[in-house]
Amino acid sequence: MAIVDLVKSGLGLIRSDADITPAWVEGVLRGSGHLEENVKVTGVSLERVGEGVGILSILQRIRPSYSGATSAPASFVIKYPTDDPGQRFTADALAFYIRECIFYRDHAAGAAFGTADCYAQGIASDNTDFTVALQDISGLRNLNQLEGVSIEDSKTILSKLADFHAAWWDNAGLDGMTDVFQPLSNPTYHMVLPMLWSQGWPSLLEQAPEIVPEAIRPVGDLWGPKVQWMLDNLSLPRTLCHGDYRADNIMFDGNDPVVLDFQIVGVGGGMYDVGYYISQSIDASVRAGRDRELVDHYLDRLAHHGITMDRDEAWRQYQICIVFCLTYSVVNWPQYPNMNERGQSLLRDMLQRAITCVLDNNALDAVR
Repeated sequence: MAIVDLVKSGLGLIRSDADITPAWVEGVLRGSGHLEENVKVTGVSLERVGEGVGILSILQRIRPSYSGATSAPASFVIKYPTDDPGQRFTADALAFYIRECIFYRDHAAGAAFGTADCYAQGIASDNTDFTVALQDISGLRNLNQLEGVSIEDSKTILSKLADFHAAWWDNAGLDGMTDVFQPLSNPTYHMVLPMLWSQGWPSLLEQAPEIVPEAIRPVGDLWGPKVQWMLDNLSLPRTLCHGDYRADNIMFDGNDPVVLDFQIVGVGGGMYDVGYYISQSIDASVRAGRDRELVDHYLDRLAHHGITMDRDEAWRQYQICIVFCLTYSVVNWPQYPNMNERGQSLLRDMLQRAITCVLDNNALDAVR
């Protein structure tokens, strides 16, 4: 099977429902080798999926109608940019969309975890508008960010993450990839993230002060000036990080994790993915008291690949990471009033878990 380049092929990128025509769908399926020459796409039906989950993108499930019997898929999923101006600004400013296109084109097939097959991808020359067309894997076992993940499943997920990191650990090939998969510590992040935080933190305190206990409030003034320091401390040893490794982006095919959403892939330290996953995908009541056990489980799996990381340093990076990862909810808070119910619940839940994780592990002490 092939991956269609939507720009070079002339099929074009999707910007709204109106662009998803039978001709476009037929071009994607035939070009990727999923549609027989004697079969036509006669119609399409659309279903918006992942609302409140795909924060930076719109996801649509496409169900084609065919002119005859076919082995073509009954459905597939496309992603294209969010229509929320605030989220779109973030995605464009931090060059997120090109990462997913390149990851699916060049790296997904060799990843240690499963991924959805990519049928087509493309991005505008200015690296903003993009589209990817992916296999519909909705039949797999879903995880739910709001419900949280069990310790047993989390250990499987962290083992597979270690396998993925091990394949890129201190790999010389990373030097040639940072133009797309930006280093975790880079000038754009150093400039943009404090600005986004300075907008999000006051919005959070105004709209939902009950979420922010007094013990965590010092982070409001601390976080922005510490961005570069935190990112520098989360950058070594280098590997390829997923960047958004959380429950809503992970499914299970039997006992094997299948991972989605590669818009924030970057080069940095593996503990970044570990801290982000543990602090925001496991309910606080389930996670409490087991952080070191989970971190050690990841490190044990790295050791299986012959990789040794100092455990005290790994724990220090874990503490720094969970403070840094407060940003995922805080910088999105100005958009909170415009989100649907699921999106609002997700943002609140992730923030509450992250805050509790920081406090449970005295993580502010590692950053002060």
